[in-house]
Amino acid sequence: MKRPMSRVVFWVVVIIMLVVGAGLKIVHNKVRSYPLILRSTIRNLRFSRESIRLFFEQTGRFPESLQEMNEYAKKGKKYRDKIDWRSSPKEFISSKNPLNSSERGVLDDTGGLYYNPKTGVLKVNLTKPLKSYWRFYSGERRDEVPADW
Repeated sequence: MKRPMSRVVFWVVVIIMLVVGAGLKIVHNKVRSYPLILRSTIRNLRFSRESIRLFFEQTGRFPESLQEMNEYAKKGKKYRDKIDWRSSPKEFISSKNPLNSSERGVLDDTGGLYYNPKTGVLKVNLTKPLKSYWRFYSGERRDEVPADW
């Protein structure tokens, strides 16, 4: 017995609506998480810069790498009193690696962090406006370049 065409069309429409609804839910959840991701990245950046500054005050030089900051913080309570460095900072923006803590000596837009041991400069290694990485983000930082923070 053949099914009426209207029943087939009905189920096709229902399936399409479910797929579209699921896609919208995924996009909605991603868009809602943008402010949290931004706050976490910016907080990590500020905290890490402050720790690098304190390292310089205590040693008279900048750390050779962010890994050296990890080692310095593990030396003992004497050092941790002023530098509360728990682990290498991370950026959460790049899609290549959501917990990207890779350290680069060249600002090349590969994600992670750029660190210059001669000057102590620490930046997010993303050189395009935020909208280039997050198409659906429409917040106030949309046109900002993460490397400029």
